[in-house]
Order: sequence, then C-alpha cells, then structure tokens
Amino acid sequence: MKNIKLFLEFTIYILLIQTTFSQKEEVKLIEYIENKVDQANFVGLQAGYVGVSGTTWSHSFGVQNYSTNEEVNDNTLFMIASSSKPVTALAILKLVDENKIDLDDDINTFLPFKLVNPNFPDESITYRMLLTHTATFIDNWEVLGPLYTIEEGGDSPILIPEIIEKYFSPEGVFYSTELNFVKEKPGTHWRYSNMGYTLLGYLIEQISGATFSEYMQNEILTPLHMNDSFWYLNEIAHSNIANPHKLPHKKSEFKEPQVIKHFGYADVPAGQLRTSVNDYLKFVQLLLNDGKVDGEQFISKAMIDLMFKVQYPAVHKYQAIAWNYDEFDNKLYYMLMPRLASHTGADPGVSSVVSIDRENKIGVMAILNSPPTNFKGEKIFNMDILKKLIKAAKTN
Repeated sequence: MKNIKLFLEFTIYILLIQTTFSQKEEVKLIEYIENKVDQANFVGLQAGYVGVSGTTWSHSFGVQNYSTNEEVNDNTLFMIASSSKPVTALAILKLVDENKIDLDDDINTFLPFKLVNPNFPDESITYRMLLTHTATFIDNWEVLGPLYTIEEGGDSPILIPEIIEKYFSPEGVFYSTELNFVKEKPGTHWRYSNMGYTLLGYLIEQISGATFSEYMQNEILTPLHMNDSFWYLNEIAHSNIANPHKLPHKKSEFKEPQVIKHFGYADVPAGQLRTSVNDYLKFVQLLLNDGKVDGEQFISKAMIDLMFKVQYPAVHKYQAIAWNYDEFDNKLYYMLMPRLASHTGADPGVSSVVSIDRENKIGVMAILNSPPTNFKGEKIFNMDILKKLIKAAKTN
C-alpha cells in the first residue's frame, strides 16, 4: 500500500509540473503575440492552433472597432477573405465523394448556358481545373471591384446566379473574351481566380437545388459543428463581428486606424465567410483527422488526401486543391519557414492566414481586422506569429 501511495503521489507531482509548465508556455505565447500586435499597431487579432494531441487553442487580442474600443473575444467573427476557399472546395469534394460529380466532368453538365474559354471553344473546363486555378479565368476587377459595398455596407444585392450569368454567359453585361479569359488552354495555365470559386458555388447550387449558403450551412458547417460561421451578414443574429479597418501609412492622410463598414460582394464563395478561429479550427481538425468528425467518417480519407495533393505539377508544382505549398511566393520566406499547405486571405480591412502540416498533425490560423501596410507588419503577421504558433502546436 505504501508503494502504491508513493507512486500516486509521484504521478500527481509530475502532472502538476507538466500543467504548470504548460500554463507558463501559454502565458509566454500570449505575451509574445500581444507584443507583436503592439509593434505592428494591429487593431484586432485572433490566433490559434490544433496541436499534435488534437486539442485546439485560441486567443484574442485588441479591439473589434477602434472607435468604440470593444474588445475582441474568442467568439468574435472575422471576415476571412480567401481563406474561405478551402471550405468551398470541401463541399465540392463531398459531392465527388457522394458520386454526384467527378472531378474531371465538364462543368457544362449542370450549367444553363455553355461556358468555355472562347479562345479554346472545344476544350472542356472541369471541377479539378476550377479547384486548382487552372480553368484560365481572369478576375476583371474593373467590373468586380465596384460591386464591393464598401460605402453603403451590408451584403451585395447581386446573388451568385446573377453574377455568374453576367460574367460568364456570352450575353452577360460583364462578359469579355479579352478581360475574363487568358489565351491559354484550360488545364495548362495557372491563374488565381476568385470567379472560378464563385462558379464552384454556383455549381453547388445547380447540383443540390439549394442556395449556396443553405447547402454550406446544412451539409458542411453544421455537421462540422461550425455553428457560428456565416456567408452573409444578414444571417448573423448577433453583433459580435470585428469591423474591418484601414491602418495609416506614410502616404495616408489619416493618422489613426479608420473603421470600415461591414461590407459584402458578389463573389461570395471565394471569400465572404465570417467565422472565428475557434470555429475554423473545427474544419482544420476534420482535415487532420482524415475526414472524421466525432469519430465518424464525414468524407473519405481518399478525398482529404486528394485535397492536399498537387494536381497539375507541370503547370504549378505547388498547387493542390485550394491549398498551395507556395502560398507566400517568396524564396526567403521558405528559407526561414516550413513549406506547408497554406491559404491566405486579403480584402479591404481584413487579412487571414491558415497553414496545415498533415505530417505532424498540426494546423495554425491567424485573422486580422487591420491588414499590415508595411514589410514589418507583413513579417509579424505571416511569419513571426505563424512560426510561434507552429512551435506551440508541435508541443501541445
């Protein structure tokens, strides 16, 4: 009995040491990020990770709105811009997994009008091409930029079917052979495309018979327990949403951060998800758990493997499905940082970054409501904070 008592006391002592150490490390991490936020003059930030143990950690910094000084909390929603694209991609892979489509199907099967690159009218455009930015589309910002509701705020009045038909139908008012398509054969040229992902959202509507938002809510977000993630402002029943901000820079006429209204745009599936780090990390957990949620297979491991596999290595040797292993497109960056499957997001007043290391079973994320305006801020957000999160994720 004495030996058992000593063993139990020793075990409790070791656990207490480990707990104390873990708490100290957490405090150090929080202090580190707080210091970096202050250095860069960021308005508000959320950061977090999925650790090797499978557990998640997140923390919030700064304020939601510079004018009201209301603090960011762990449930505050941020617009994550293009880091939304992997979530849209997951919905397409789920439809593939359910044998409703094949990645190499011609997308015209589900379109009410014929869509081709007019420079190659006999070449099919496939889901795989859309998912990997090889469908040879151009984002024509002369027509897409003015559709942002920056001045008036709120969701765009232009719904997904309307923007798709205006942009891709030859009869559409935004259609342009020269400005909407590159002069390269589909599947042979990489060109990052928000409209390609918007088209994926429209195809989800055509295949499912539901609106994009309804389908994503019922078939993706709810099963993943992402209960506080939304594609439209009008779906959010609370006001715990971080406002976007402009930060001052050398040439700006203002000296303090400028609050931007909550805005929207027409290409919703490409970037308009509003979520928190806590919620998005549930999606990351699904990927690290090889497609399982609550121990049940939500989507096959084969689909998750495919998502992280480079699809057209001769065209872009780092582009997987949504994820890119060269997201930062900087040789110096990858001399200092691991080359992980990543996605960034940038829109007026917001920035986000997600990196996933499937080999080590970790994922990290950070979201800002005040994009950096100089190299120092970019380095702090995309390198310093990310590097610290990766280190913490590997030990927790």
